[in-house]
Amino acid sequence: MSTAVYSKKPKLEFSVGRIANLTESSVVASSGQTVALVTMATSSPEMNMVNHDYNVVLKHFLKTKCQKESSSAMFPLMVEYRQRHHAVGKIPTSATRSDNRRMTNAEVLASRAIDRALRPLLQLPTNRNGSLLESQDEAVHLTCSIQACPISEDGSAGGHPVALALNAASVALKDRLQEPVAAVYLCLMQDGTVVEDSSRSFAMDINNGVIGELLYAGTRENVVMMEFSGNLDEARLVELISKAHELIQARIQTQQSTLSRLTSVTDECDEALRLALGLDSSVSATIEDVGTPKRMKEIMEIADVIYDEAFHYCKTQVGDAALRLFGVTFTDEGQQSHTAVSVHSEKKSGVLPGKALRGRREHLIHEEIRRLLQGFLPTDVQLASVYQSLQEYDFSITNSLAEAIGSKILKESMQEAAVKYKCRADGRSTRIIRPIEAEVPALPEVVHGSALFTRGETQVLCTTTLGPPKDGILISDPYESSSLAVGQVPDDAPFNDLPVGSLRYLRNQEYLESDMNSRKVRASREQTGDSGTLRDRRRAFLQYDFPGYSKGEVKNGPGTSASRREIGHGALAEKSILPILPPPGEFPYTIRMTSEVTSSNGSSSMASVCGATLSLLDAGVPIKAPAAGVSIGLVNNGSIELLVDLTGTEDHYGLMDFKIAGTEETVTAFQLDVKQPLPLSVVTEALELARQGRIEILKEMNVQSEKTSDGAVSGLRPRSELKPTAPRVEIVRFDPVRKKDLLGPGGVVIRQMEDRFNVSLDLTQEGQCLLFGDDRIMVKKAKAAVMDLVSDVEVGVTYEGTVIELRDFGAIIELLRNKEGLCHVSELATKEEIRNHPSGSLGLVNQLLQVGQKFDVVCTAVDVIQGTIRVRPASKKK
Repeated sequence: MSTAVYSKKPKLEFSVGRIANLTESSVVASSGQTVALVTMATSSPEMNMVNHDYNVVLKHFLKTKCQKESSSAMFPLMVEYRQRHHAVGKIPTSATRSDNRRMTNAEVLASRAIDRALRPLLQLPTNRNGSLLESQDEAVHLTCSIQACPISEDGSAGGHPVALALNAASVALKDRLQEPVAAVYLCLMQDGTVVEDSSRSFAMDINNGVIGELLYAGTRENVVMMEFSGNLDEARLVELISKAHELIQARIQTQQSTLSRLTSVTDECDEALRLALGLDSSVSATIEDVGTPKRMKEIMEIADVIYDEAFHYCKTQVGDAALRLFGVTFTDEGQQSHTAVSVHSEKKSGVLPGKALRGRREHLIHEEIRRLLQGFLPTDVQLASVYQSLQEYDFSITNSLAEAIGSKILKESMQEAAVKYKCRADGRSTRIIRPIEAEVPALPEVVHGSALFTRGETQVLCTTTLGPPKDGILISDPYESSSLAVGQVPDDAPFNDLPVGSLRYLRNQEYLESDMNSRKVRASREQTGDSGTLRDRRRAFLQYDFPGYSKGEVKNGPGTSASRREIGHGALAEKSILPILPPPGEFPYTIRMTSEVTSSNGSSSMASVCGATLSLLDAGVPIKAPAAGVSIGLVNNGSIELLVDLTGTEDHYGLMDFKIAGTEETVTAFQLDVKQPLPLSVVTEALELARQGRIEILKEMNVQSEKTSDGAVSGLRPRSELKPTAPRVEIVRFDPVRKKDLLGPGGVVIRQMEDRFNVSLDLTQEGQCLLFGDDRIMVKKAKAAVMDLVSDVEVGVTYEGTVIELRDFGAIIELLRNKEGLCHVSELATKEEIRNHPSGSLGLVNQLLQVGQKFDVVCTAVDVIQGTIRVRPASKKK
């Protein structure tokens, strides 16, 4: 990729405050013909300081300090990304033709990407006095709406809408971010070209030579968010990431230039406002000075001192116990060395403690901290009096302190245990993967493919179902062109070389009679039969389900709608699997994969990748290579330590969740979530650790699948044959001009054939007919019928003919379903026999043949102009 040609995009421009000037901030960003409107509104009110009660203010600052220090504190951000239909020149297809509908999956995924890029750099909002807001619930609402987005074949007319919206959001947040965040979308082509910010996602469109897509967001020095899908090795991937980081520098400079040109507006103080209104301005001076900025700062410092003293007091008492919770035994002093990445063996190293036991241990530490705080007083006498007064005012402040201090102690203990001792809460070292179990198949053979994959306490039940192309998901997103759907048939597809249907065999199936009243014909009389499925439907997809019971929780209601988390994790698992699936020309089935999380304690999406791979192998799908996934975490207490195969606790207290999936040789997808910006060197190291982890996981998957499947799935290769319950497929290629013969008036012919043979037929514009059915024999019969309809009669070829009419000049013979030929009487007898027969030529023909009689005939002539065919009995010599 070092010699790659780089395709540049139009200039990035921002306009601040031109539209929606009543909201707190608004930005219109444009890149070529792509335009995004981003607005920011705050929904959390400032703390009411009218009362100016000392305990109220002190309680506010102390609770805010607790929220800031707690690992579970969420920054006040909600992102809503919307793709307007008018942006692509389309009218919505909803009943009301309105854009105000439930968010699509694509919008949810974009919202999550923008959220994850901005959240690590958000600063808690402040009021005019410089104090933090009391409420953090939905304090900042970002709305990103795409107002114009050209959808072209190469996407060169404008910028990528998600990257553009993210850049605009960084400008809209202004000083709420620690530093600007910039994003870029890169597409790597097979010829080495790197396309920047295409206005559409190529979605791994192999026909256009795409081998990798990267959405990258970072600051001047660090990375904050990445999403990738494709099929690249780690070396080329690091090059692509470095290129992305280089490209965002100009965008950061553009953001800073835009912000520097803005004029700051300072709110007038209350005294000036009272004076302008003609009110007594001296009233403010009589109010107790607790509400003044100087006094507020003093109270904030008092809250910080109380918290810090309480923290160090509790840390001294329970610090060693917290380290023991994370596996430190204190038997080995000093820095521990790394071990090689491997899978934990319960036979050799024992059973790891479960989530429930670790949860009880955490609870005991929290309870001990709460007990210690009940007797805690600051060392300063005056400060102790203030704290006692606050406890009398609101005793719940002790619980807030206990929760925040307990969370911080556990976080620091986990960091120290991992960095210094290489220990973790479940007894593993930092390079050990939890024990793996796999059962293939996990369900009876009525299910086309199934697998139960377990890693530690994370377990998924995965299935694969095969069907005809028309069972694929219809693409209705106007931002995704139907001609670019996943699964489009390339021009060089293998079955394009199949011979045009011919009948060099004896047909023995019964004559296909037309039944205008058959069930399918009556139900689908208006349908044409041309589904175009390989072009406007997604032929492969994974559906991810995360029920409440997987975490031992009870969901309110039936839980039929997926959460944002489910949509995001399912999309990541799907992107990880799609690059290893065979092209439609090799395997023309629709492939539906499901992953039901039955138990969750970290990285269920990566477990879904492993389980889905095994279910594909059990279904007999000829995948290119088996895939697996693993998550890499990070802790940092001055020194950085990476963790392989995260659990829920480590995700909660850690600083990074880097989910990476792929084969032994390449990465197919990854998603990076961080809680603070990271240097690129950490990303490179994490990719290498994930590669080692995938290799170990694939080895274990191989051993487990071969053992449980009795050798049917061996060497991580698919079954040699599909299961008996899976549908069978036959392919017939025909001249596209003959398509009308297969369809018939209003689709009658194709529907009647589906009804008679119990098969599914899919026709393409290129001239392929795909036949799917559960019964192999009926599929063969349907294939013969289709070939009859689309084949042309050839001179010199022998056919099995059926007599359909007798005339004085000869017999009318049906050769194919829609082809009739004449066997002249002279081909049946000599001139003397015809002349001397007592009943004439008609009598002779009736004597030799009967209506419905079948016999082999040879085509002797085809008159294309007049449309006539001449045949003779095959038994007669030339």
